[in-house]
Amino acid sequence: MNTHHSQSPSSELTWQAEANKRLESAVQEALQRAKQDESHIKALESKLANDLSNSRSIHHLLADSLGKLETNRQLVDRALVDHIPHIYQDLHDSMESLLALEERLPERRAQVQTIRTVYDSGRITARELTTQLEWRQASLQDKARRVIFTRTAPVSAAEVAAARLAFCLIFILFVWQFGTAMDGAYRAYRHRLVWGDKLMS
Repeated sequence: MNTHHSQSPSSELTWQAEANKRLESAVQEALQRAKQDESHIKALESKLANDLSNSRSIHHLLADSLGKLETNRQLVDRALVDHIPHIYQDLHDSMESLLALEERLPERRAQVQTIRTVYDSGRITARELTTQLEWRQASLQDKARRVIFTRTAPVSAAEVAAARLAFCLIFILFVWQFGTAMDGAYRAYRHRLVWGDKLMS
């Protein structure tokens, strides 16, 4: 009896100590889980705040973009109403001007061709007059040289042929006379040598 009563309080204390340990362990685990949950909640709150800030920024960007789109739409509508008809009218006027110029182009080409022909004719006439003036102012020797030795003399082909024939005849006559004179001189020289030898002997 006494032994039984002495062991019961000890067992009861041991059981209470184990219960207290288990309770403390459960409380610690609950506190740890509460801290983790609090940390998770704070992270979620931060993420939600960041997402909310981003969503507000995106909302402002979308609102700004929509405002710009609306402004551009108004500008396009205004251009369609005000500017496009003027552009079409300018294009129409330009096409009419081009068609008018195209119709006048053959006439302008004919005028340019006429002006070019008159210019070429005037240039040729001026060149001929300059050549004739130079020919008239040239000396007789220069005229003869140009007629006989060149093709730049402003004379007919018959006159050139006659002048060259006359030059050839004069040249042949000169050569013949020169040859005759040289032959006479040679004979006189030999005659003097013969008479000199006779006089010396």
